[in-house]
Amino acid sequence: MPSLRQLVGRLLGKAPKQSAMPGTTEMVHGLAKQLARTSEEECACDEAFELLDQFAEASARGADTAALLPLVHQHLELCPDCKEEFEALLQAMKSAPRQT
Repeated sequence: MPSLRQLVGRLLGKAPKQSAMPGTTEMVHGLAKQLARTSEEECACDEAFELLDQFAEASARGADTAALLPLVHQHLELCPDCKEEFEALLQAMKSAPRQT
């Protein structure tokens, strides 16, 4: 069975050891890892953003966010921009004074 590197090389029409630029192999491996983590059902950034406040509140409570909002959880694992938004929101929530 051919390796991932060989398969990608074939797809790109290049021998496995050739590289168009430094870091290409690492980029291809990173892309392959991202592709492997995708699923049939996903949500886009705007859909995740709509639920981000609920996700952050659940996370702050210590709830199982992967079970409560699995598509948002998966999206945050794959999207660094949305994850950054989530972490900023969570930090703001933790820093805000509690209302009684």
